[in-house]
Amino acid sequence: MKILRSQYLSDGKGFNDGRLVDLIRIEREEDFDALLDHILKSGYYDSAYFREHISYEEDRVKFDAFFLSAMIRLLRPQRILEVGCGRGDVLALLAAKRRLHLCGVEFSPDILAQTWPHLKGKLERGDVRQVCGRLASFSIRFDTFCAFDFWEHLLPRRLDEYIEALVALAEKDALFFFTIPAFGEDRIFGEIFPLEVEENRDRFERRLPFLYLNAESIDPPIPAQGHLIWAHSEWWEKQFRKHGLIRLEELEKRMHRLFDEHLFYARKSFYLFSLDTFQARRRVQGLLRKGPNYFRKWKIFVDLTEEICRLEESLGGTLIDQKELKATVHHAEVEANTEVKGRIERWIWGTAERKGQSGLLGPLRLFLEHWAYRFWEGYLTRYKRRRYPPAVG
Repeated sequence: MKILRSQYLSDGKGFNDGRLVDLIRIEREEDFDALLDHILKSGYYDSAYFREHISYEEDRVKFDAFFLSAMIRLLRPQRILEVGCGRGDVLALLAAKRRLHLCGVEFSPDILAQTWPHLKGKLERGDVRQVCGRLASFSIRFDTFCAFDFWEHLLPRRLDEYIEALVALAEKDALFFFTIPAFGEDRIFGEIFPLEVEENRDRFERRLPFLYLNAESIDPPIPAQGHLIWAHSEWWEKQFRKHGLIRLEELEKRMHRLFDEHLFYARKSFYLFSLDTFQARRRVQGLLRKGPNYFRKWKIFVDLTEEICRLEESLGGTLIDQKELKATVHHAEVEANTEVKGRIERWIWGTAERKGQSGLLGPLRLFLEHWAYRFWEGYLTRYKRRRYPPAVG
């Protein structure tokens, strides 16, 4: 292992402004073990890490957990396992829906000590492989798995073991939702993380994990944000494909269309996978047939908000920023309203034109359009009166 001074590329992509940067050069496999040892012995993953890198607030859930929870809800899960869950912000919001079975895994005792009280008994402490092995011994299975910025923290040579541990717990219709800081151009989400230093270009182009890691500390050497695996998006996809996970391209595209406006740029680097089974294909086809769309997204936001408000009443405190929650729900309502009215217009006018009907039916179409708009607006008013909590209405 060596430390060397280099500089970012100057192509204007991302953070590439030519600034100087310290790099950790990996010379042999054991160097990754040494880096992980430095990370663990320095207490890197204590509460300070989660405040500085994850932006945790002490008394409320980080708001992006609301959007991640909504994305998971759109997958219609029943049994959810989140690995690398931290203090459980995403699970804390999902737990508001009582019928969901939840489990989280986190190895940092420091951050688990700060978990939300209503998650007691739902979070497991330890190495993911060991916890998954224990769950498997009790024949516990899950239909939805999620990991947000987890995989890149692992030793490269152990990655397969962790993927295998999750797949061993998967129901036949299981879906997998992962965010990973993957480099290069991805065929679904484009380029979120560009190549940053020239030293990695060769392995970037050959789709191999990088051997020059940006250094957050040089004494002791610790890579930026504790990431041990830096690699192209195609490499990451290949690792999951080796374990029988196939990428759900159409479902991913729809999720990006609905949620990219809400997500921090790094969160847009996400993947949806499933097993290559009849049951998984049937589940995905059902999701695509009934959504996701802006109308469904709005209703999920309302459901989540209603459940969170009830949970806050039982906890006797505020779990999430209410002002931001209100603005988010109302924005989703505007999107849903626009989408539904667009559908009405296409149904009444587009269908008639495709059938070659004459302009003499124009007044009838105007009447139908007016009636459909009034029906929708009446539904919207009644739904809001019945479902919007006082904090949002």
